Amino acid sequence: MLDLVEVPPPVPPADGYVVALAAIGINFADVVERRGRYRAGQCLPYELGKEGAGVIVARGPRARDHALGEPVIVVRFAGGCYAEQVAVSPHELLRGPAGYDLAELAAFANGFATAWYGLTEVLRVRAGESFLVSAAAGAVGSATVQLARALGLDPVLGLAGGPEKCRFVEAELGADRCFDYREGEVEAQVRAHRGGAGIELALDTVGGEALEAMLALLEPLGRLASVGFSSIDADYGERLPRLSLLRLFHRSISIGGLNLERLDYPRRQESWRRLVAFAEEKGLKPHVGHLFPLAEVAEAHRALECRATVGKVLLIP
Repeated sequence: MLDLVEVPPPVPPADGYVVALAAIGINFADVVERRGRYRAGQCLPYELGKEGAGVIVARGPRARDHALGEPVIVVRFAGGCYAEQVAVSPHELLRGPAGYDLAELAAFANGFATAWYGLTEVLRVRAGESFLVSAAAGAVGSATVQLARALGLDPVLGLAGGPEKCRFVEAELGADRCFDYREGEVEAQVRAHRGGAGIELALDTVGGEALEAMLALLEPLGRLASVGFSSIDADYGERLPRLSLLRLFHRSISIGGLNLERLDYPRRQESWRRLVAFAEEKGLKPHVGHLFPLAEVAEAHRALECRATVGKVLLIP
């Protein structure tokens, strides 16, 4: 159950801030947390919300880095961003690309950071390499398609569920081709399109069958980044495929993982600044999809779980 409750106004930490949120990002991790399966020892009441954007409305006496009225991105892996205002420490604030409105800032943070670190740090992409991303119409997937094209990957291919989502990935995001996983076996579709060839790079947010198909498609020296498991509504340890080192060895392929929470990317300011500068240089913006009032957070979660959305889902306080 998701309940909105009245609480006292937040007070800034001595070196921190209070941010009045204008938009709040929903991540699939929020859904997993709501189910009680994200981390051990979740106790109720449990505050959801890992990201948002707004303006600073209060500062602690030792706060120095940001000014009152400044637009900022909030990243709080501990939760608490499903709120009108939130008190934050300095390391929970980020400056986003210039020219973004507050909804775009809220949609940028975790989606683009996942895609950026997955592509540049885990996969170490090189221009001209072939690339495939699962859930290409989603928040992370849509960011990944845009970044992959801007980084010079060729071709940029996507997987999505249904013809409308595939048209969105191709027409709006610029993928060279998007394959509807509902229309047949993914590996066969990709190989038919590529004249029997596989792919050099893959980024998977889904797990399960999609992950297996992408592994099967990897060419020798191919690399896959696993960044999420949105298809799995059970214990990950039971549903994820077991990977033998011999399988990697005999096929000469590599697999890497990425968990932004463990990475704590707001503390990695140099990499974040490179992402922001790259997005500004290439004119990249997140696709803001469905907007829900904060009071309709349950409907927002249902829409995400039913895969009825494209781009980033936001809550508006």
